[in-house]
Amino acid sequence: MQKAIHKTRDKNYARRLTAMLMLHRGERVSDVARTLCCARSSVGRWVHWFTLSGAEGLKSLPAGRSRRWPFEH
Repeated sequence: MQKAIHKTRDKNYARRLTAMLMLHRGERVSDVARTLCCARSSVGRWVHWFTLSGAEGLKSLPAGRSRRWPFEH
């Protein structure tokens, strides 16, 4: 997981992975939130995503509205 933290260019993904690593080491959710300057609810949401989908679930989604299907003429 530490390699993924250093390899990624997505700072939010790295932050979420760091939170999972800190929790795995035994730190409390409130301490992780304080260290990463985020809300405890955010850390809880990340844990939920990690539980459902693993590290892939922590990746950021693309910004913006999804593409529309082309209309057929």
